[in-house]
Amino acid sequence: MPVLSLEKVNFNYGSDFALLDINLLIPEKGFLALIGPNGSGKTTLLQIMSGLLTPKSGTVRLGDDRVGDLGARELAKRVAVISSEQYFEFPFPVEEVVSMGRFPHLGRLQRFARHDWEVVDRSLQMTQTTHLRNRPISQLSSGERQRVLIARTIAQETPFLMLDEPNAHLDINHQIAVFRLLQELNRDHDMSIIVVLHDLTAAAAFSQTVALLDRGKLVTVGPPHEVITTKNIRTVYGADVVVHPSPEGGFPQVTYSGN
Repeated sequence: MPVLSLEKVNFNYGSDFALLDINLLIPEKGFLALIGPNGSGKTTLLQIMSGLLTPKSGTVRLGDDRVGDLGARELAKRVAVISSEQYFEFPFPVEEVVSMGRFPHLGRLQRFARHDWEVVDRSLQMTQTTHLRNRPISQLSSGERQRVLIARTIAQETPFLMLDEPNAHLDINHQIAVFRLLQELNRDHDMSIIVVLHDLTAAAAFSQTVALLDRGKLVTVGPPHEVITTKNIRTVYGADVVVHPSPEGGFPQVTYSGN
């Protein structure tokens, strides 16, 4: 049974269509990468999936429920979102940022119980950020901040995590660490994950399924080796590239001429 389904979803900004007749199924424990050129509709689609935007037509469902029918608290219990740019106006301690993930599970004026703090501690441990718990989030590096935000979503205890460019502004070591953490959440903790990515090789290496968008249309969906091909990437991106199997795992790897 799909965890998330989209049927004939359309969305436009004014007279310009951003998404056209999107049909997509994300299965339980799925790991989907959304790829496509700038302006193809990736972030818009992610925002519609998460309930931040309402489609002009079509249906988005979480399980049997229409996303538009769910209240903010109920939606926050089922979907956690990390946008590409998240700023904190105040230098909150890391522990406090992670504890924000528990808010959807608390009643009005309800205090944290022992279980809530146990969840926060476990989230810090899973993301290897326990040593940062008393540091202001404003003093962290980009890689540390990204792991803290993922810790907050773990504390939220949702079955679904959506991320917009989780590797943006990270060096290669931190990129790999973040993707491996997402794989662990998907594999060992049954979390379904959707990521928007510009890095095609990362999409191929870490995701189970890839959806390729172009000018608001879904071009193709499937395993990385079926979607990230020389023909598809040249056609959609207009780039002179070659896709070949990586020597490390055989996943599609994109190369281009240095001349």
